Amino acid sequence: MPYALRPGLSFCVAGGRHFFLDRVANRYFALADQDQRMFACLTTANGDDVSKPDCSMAVIQLLVPCPQGSIAPCQPRFRPTGELGAHEAGRFSLLQVTRATFAYAVAKVLLRRNSLAWLLDDLARRKAAIDRSVEPEDGLVHLALAFEALRSFIGQDQCLPLSIAYARCAYARGYRVEIVFGVTPRPFGAHCWVQQGGDVLNDRLARVEHFTPIYAQ
Repeated sequence: MPYALRPGLSFCVAGGRHFFLDRVANRYFALADQDQRMFACLTTANGDDVSKPDCSMAVIQLLVPCPQGSIAPCQPRFRPTGELGAHEAGRFSLLQVTRATFAYAVAKVLLRRNSLAWLLDDLARRKAAIDRSVEPEDGLVHLALAFEALRSFIGQDQCLPLSIAYARCAYARGYRVEIVFGVTPRPFGAHCWVQQGGDVLNDRLARVEHFTPIYAQ
């Protein structure tokens, strides 16, 4: 029987290894060498041979039976190719920064109280509720300027709450943006950012290009 990844799990291949994001357990992980080789074989076979006796329990626990199952790495609709342009010197609204700060504080609280899976499901519902009518294009620029100012006040890497806050603000304004998670293999690192199409909205292209996407929505 074909198998697929269990719900809440995604993976990518970076530096010749498979890395996983468990959105329910809020963790990244990789497999031991033998399990890594077995999982690589399963991705080639689309999960059809998962019942072989040499398949370890560590690999079996990643999978669920699925008649139309397939095991494929994360494939975002758009790869990052540019920036919004709001990272250059520009004026930001104090009101926009205040709203961004509040959204960031809310995101921090939500992250303490809920799993990443719950938060991403909530973002998906907000995105699905957006109609096709959005405000003028410079609204995204103003939002990016506000979060750029907020990032400088925070003074530390808070990519997850900042990206969740940015996405929530963008959805409230009618923009269908995409939140992306990525990893680097050696040394291992994880990062997340927000895009619209190929444009990076709340980060620098030169930075996110170093990360292989492991989940996007």
